[in-house]
Amino acid sequence: MKKNRVFIFLGLTVLLVSIAIFSYFILFVQSNLSVDDENIVCVVREETDAQLVFSKSGLQLRNMSSWQFAARLKKLTLVKPGRYRLRSGMSNNEIISEFRSGGASTIDLRIDDVISLEELATKLGNNMLRDSAHFMSAFTNDSLLTVLEIDSALVATIIRPNTYEFFWNMNGEAFLKKMKSESDKLWSPARIEACKRRGMSKEEVVILASIVKAETGAREEAPRIAALYLNRLRIGMPLQSDPTAIFGRRKSTQRVYLNDIKSDSPYNTYKFLGLPPGPINFPEMIYIDAVLQAEEHGYVFMCAEPGSTGKHRFAKTLSEHERNRKEYISWLDNKGIR
Repeated sequence: MKKNRVFIFLGLTVLLVSIAIFSYFILFVQSNLSVDDENIVCVVREETDAQLVFSKSGLQLRNMSSWQFAARLKKLTLVKPGRYRLRSGMSNNEIISEFRSGGASTIDLRIDDVISLEELATKLGNNMLRDSAHFMSAFTNDSLLTVLEIDSALVATIIRPNTYEFFWNMNGEAFLKKMKSESDKLWSPARIEACKRRGMSKEEVVILASIVKAETGAREEAPRIAALYLNRLRIGMPLQSDPTAIFGRRKSTQRVYLNDIKSDSPYNTYKFLGLPPGPINFPEMIYIDAVLQAEEHGYVFMCAEPGSTGKHRFAKTLSEHERNRKEYISWLDNKGIR
């Protein structure tokens, strides 16, 4: 009789241990996520109940009940806003660990296709946790910019076009810190010394580089165009840059009209002497170096070359420039370009 009780006890123990092991396997070890792509991103934009996170994200689990039970046992009640990297075949335990990471995964983001802080804020807002208004607020927050030692009028001069790795939940302050750090790295002692030789600040060089970038589709022309504008600055001649007039009126066109060059925008270099108050785009280092290593020549006029080549014809005299300009305008008219 006693032996039977022992066998029964052992049998029950083995059964209970087996059930526990099997349950643990089902709850925490067995794969519970099956998706078409091997790796996916689960975006959680606001704090979400862990029991509902999958139904709200649209992702399907093999066994929703096991997920909900596992989350309760592991005391995962809320999933914070974040960008979570999930992969097919993950177990509940692995998913819970990822959700507990806070969702600070990174994204690679190009910022070489925007030309203003407003466009930059929109792009960041479309790709990050925080919206465009948040980033624009950071770009114009005088107190924050003072702490970061960024001139509030020259924020755009620290933005270098490139592909960057950002934390998806990054805020505006962190973005500005990263951009300032990346910009500072590029200003080598040799470049800073070249600025001094030009009698220009780093910010002034960036502003002029942005004009050079906007003026040419042929990078090999950049040092020549930079020299032309440096010549104009030296003799006190207005820069008369079409892209600055267009930027000041926030237009998108190939042609500049009388209303553009009469605009009161401070970016209108037809009306106001010297450099505009800020860059009209975010220039790459090749254009900054074009200013620092500009050619030596006597050109003070240039006109776009007919034929959509992206290149220019240069002139030292007004009469020569007028001939070039008339040829270009005739080409525009023949092509019906407005």
